Amino acid sequence: MTIQQIFDLMIQSGIDADPRGRQKVEKILENNKKEYEELSDAKKAEYDTDKLSNPYADSGFHFGDPKKEVKRVLVGIDMDSSEVLLAKELERQGKPIDLIIGHHPIGKSLALLADVMDIQTDVLARAGVPENLAEGVLRDRLGQVSRSVAPINHYQAIDAAKLLDIPIINIHTPADNSVWHFIDQFIKEKNPSTVGEVVKALKEIPEYAEAVKLQAGPCIFSGDDKSRAGKIVVSGMTGGTGGSEKVYEKMSNAGIGTEIAMHINEKNREEAAKYYVNVVIAGHIASDSIGMNLILDKLEKFGIEIIPCSGLIRHSRLK
Repeated sequence: MTIQQIFDLMIQSGIDADPRGRQKVEKILENNKKEYEELSDAKKAEYDTDKLSNPYADSGFHFGDPKKEVKRVLVGIDMDSSEVLLAKELERQGKPIDLIIGHHPIGKSLALLADVMDIQTDVLARAGVPENLAEGVLRDRLGQVSRSVAPINHYQAIDAAKLLDIPIINIHTPADNSVWHFIDQFIKEKNPSTVGEVVKALKEIPEYAEAVKLQAGPCIFSGDDKSRAGKIVVSGMTGGTGGSEKVYEKMSNAGIGTEIAMHINEKNREEAAKYYVNVVIAGHIASDSIGMNLILDKLEKFGIEIIPCSGLIRHSRLK
């Protein structure tokens, strides 16, 4: 496969698992194209044309020849300058890396992280929270996230990759969509009745079982083992980053009893407890690993060698 084929496959995998559904995502791309066509030449020069084919602003093809054939990839959750140097060292050891694949955003993908957060509105709407309320409580959070990533040195890893001539991409929301869909279906099949049963079920998944050994497995942040799970929503798995603390009142009013998320800050945890919403934290890096693995399995089918690093708990579901 070429780098472009790999990137396109990963984006399409994200669309297939998107909570909004393929039709709605394709409509977004169609609207982006119309918006672009109506711009003046001056505005077109400033427009991010990646939006015409990629609906996930937090995932990008940052450097490299799109036509380059790929046999071996270095993949991790956070790919920084040190991982770029690691790729160069592996080349020295006789294992040349054709492509670096990171999960968390870098470059303009990090600068535009807030652009994908509206997915959270659709996840909550599926669970019964009215769209206008879900959208409303998220609005202020979008500005917070955008401002928080503004001062970051976005291009550090990309600049290193360019100097060492190693192609680099990152895949964020497509992987997060994949783990959201996987866990959502898994929990529906298990149908746990208590919060303790939710945690027990999650620990059956290989990546979470391994994370338990690393002291980073599923745990309860609000509620306890015997708390009734009630209606369960997998709402903290995709949509860029954590949402607004204001959402927990709306979740409670919509009859949601338990949230499964990757991570949660203390303010959000306190609000969840205040409104009696149980929170199960599945684990950030393990959840990211599941999402990446579901897509990496597709690369493995093409004979591409995958070298995991930087937190990736690699588990192939092809075996």
